[in-house]
Amino acid sequence: MRRLHGQAGLSFVLGLLAVSCTPAEPSQGGGSGGATTGSGGRATGGSGTGGATSSGGAPGSGGAPGTGGGQSSGGATGSGGATGSGGSPGSGGANASSGGAGGLANTGGSTGSGGRGGAGGAGGRSSSGGATGTGGSSTGGTGGGSPGAGFFSADFESDAAGTQPAGWDNFIAYNYKTSNPMGSLSALADSTHTHNGSKMAVRFKSDGNMVFLERPLPTGTNHLFVRAYFYMTRQLGMGPSSANHESLMGIRANPSSADTEIRFGEIKGAVGTNHVPSDNIAPVMSKWNGPPIITANAWHCIEVEFNGAAAYNTLNAWSDGVLVHSITQGSDWTHAPPGLPANWMSGMFNTVFFGWQSFSSAANDIWMDDLVLSTSRINCAP
Repeated sequence: MRRLHGQAGLSFVLGLLAVSCTPAEPSQGGGSGGATTGSGGRATGGSGTGGATSSGGAPGSGGAPGTGGGQSSGGATGSGGATGSGGSPGSGGANASSGGAGGLANTGGSTGSGGRGGAGGAGGRSSSGGATGTGGSSTGGTGGGSPGAGFFSADFESDAAGTQPAGWDNFIAYNYKTSNPMGSLSALADSTHTHNGSKMAVRFKSDGNMVFLERPLPTGTNHLFVRAYFYMTRQLGMGPSSANHESLMGIRANPSSADTEIRFGEIKGAVGTNHVPSDNIAPVMSKWNGPPIITANAWHCIEVEFNGAAAYNTLNAWSDGVLVHSITQGSDWTHAPPGLPANWMSGMFNTVFFGWQSFSSAANDIWMDDLVLSTSRINCAP
């Protein structure tokens, strides 16, 4: 277990040329110290694109009137691109039966659905005529459209209130796959605050102790974009001066351990990042307790890029489409410039996690909705 970081007075901090954090006990909210950086080579997974543009086949394709497709619908190798037309009078036409029409249920059609939509093309969200296909979402690329479809998404609409969302594991108070709720700590589907008029979101309740939901990443991932909408009762940025490390999301090497991970959230009262086991932090001291702010009690679209493929591993974070935090070089770290080595994300792309943990014992009530994971930029919904 690690001990809490002590919060030294400002005059003492400024008197040091290099600021270091001491190991802390997790139950008290301390940062995770350590001297070494995890390695493990650089994964090289590819990034599918979902195809270029699918025309949905020539006019009249999609099978004979009334068949809505079959193997001949939508052409031979359509990719579910930006605008699957589904054909003129054929697929999705007056006599068609919704088959061959850009996909009945976001599939882009695997057989005769507006041009097959690529390997896992999205071919249009609930479309019946191939309207505005989004491309091969299940191949790892966005394939066009804004926001991007990604390789995984969750809106929690099918989850029952008061239950842990399906398909997720929990990590609560350093206990992996434990009871949820655990006392006052919980990560459960909830309808109190939802984004964009939906009926359900996931709610994280924390008194400062660790409350996370997590899921594994595809093997070979080394470049990840994470986008979700967050409603928080505690703002990020602009202090307070007592703030230490606060985690909102991140990636880690081991699903059941917080000893090797990258935490995005707040660092010393500023939107920032903490790397473990080195316990290095960004931004630099001159930006602590300063702007930008991600305000409380309002929905914000937050997107974070973890780029382990860049020559110097890069992290970028946007709030409502505006860049609020970046790490692109060693001097962006607080401790011991040049900071961390170029491959500081190596070995981390095993698990992605969301929720709240405060090494300042700061409580937070967070709702998360409309989550997307992708290998390319996602952006915010219109």
